[in-house]
Amino acid sequence: MPGCLVLVPTPLGNLGDITARAATTLESCDMVVCEDTRRVGLLLKHLNINKPLQRFDDHAGTREASSLANAMALGKTIAYCSDAGMPGINDPGFELTRLARESGAQVCVLPGPSVVTLAVVASGLPTHAFSFLGYLPSKAEARRSFIRRLAGREETTVVFETPHRIEDTLNDINEIMPDRELALGRELTKLHEAWYRGTSSQVLDQLGQERRGELVMVVAGADAKRTIESGVQNQESDILPEWAVKYLDAARQGGMTLREAVKPLARRLGKAPSDVYKMATAIPYTKSPSILIADYSQPT
Repeated sequence: MPGCLVLVPTPLGNLGDITARAATTLESCDMVVCEDTRRVGLLLKHLNINKPLQRFDDHAGTREASSLANAMALGKTIAYCSDAGMPGINDPGFELTRLARESGAQVCVLPGPSVVTLAVVASGLPTHAFSFLGYLPSKAEARRSFIRRLAGREETTVVFETPHRIEDTLNDINEIMPDRELALGRELTKLHEAWYRGTSSQVLDQLGQERRGELVMVVAGADAKRTIESGVQNQESDILPEWAVKYLDAARQGGMTLREAVKPLARRLGKAPSDVYKMATAIPYTKSPSILIADYSQPT
């Protein structure tokens, strides 16, 4: 019988986030493959699980790949863990998955934590559409070119950055899109978790001299400001100006129905009568002493 590869999500930081199913899988598998045997070894120790550990990272070669393929061909069950979170995202898990399928092994993916979705939700930025683009380029010019392309993206974007480059990155963002809102998360789910929000310059000020820990950055899309402004404009356009409200009150005091009074007002406002009628019906009407009815049937 062919073996099985199980992709096992691990806690982002807090070991209490391990699921019962993930722990059971790690307990019952034949071996655990991971990016960093030290980090996963600590997790196994926490769970009182003793299993053979084999490293498989971006530097793994043909020999390591062949060894794992042979193990699955012989019916072994391999659990693969990334350093933290969902395996297969920004790690060599996809290579191991392809290797398993080529060897005829079954592939099973357990649901679990992902720093990408956690960061998007925690950022407070629009979540209806977002992209994950991995780590920013390490070279300065390549990074600035990346940020210039990022400036044109309309959806929220999630990226990773290292502590020793974060200051240069925030300065580059400030130069290219100084007004863009972003959120920077540090050490998510861990004891010293922190969030910094605002423009790049504001985030840099909040960050101060703190450069330790794993960082994830969520950047608002290019249309976020337009969406907010449009929402404000739409909200304002749904409210009748004070003079229009006074006209409607006077018209109704004079015996006109609301639908009759709306028609000349709609022409003055440049709106459809049905839209003005909806706005008018949202305004409480209390009969008051008669006042002069202005003629709004013609533009002034």
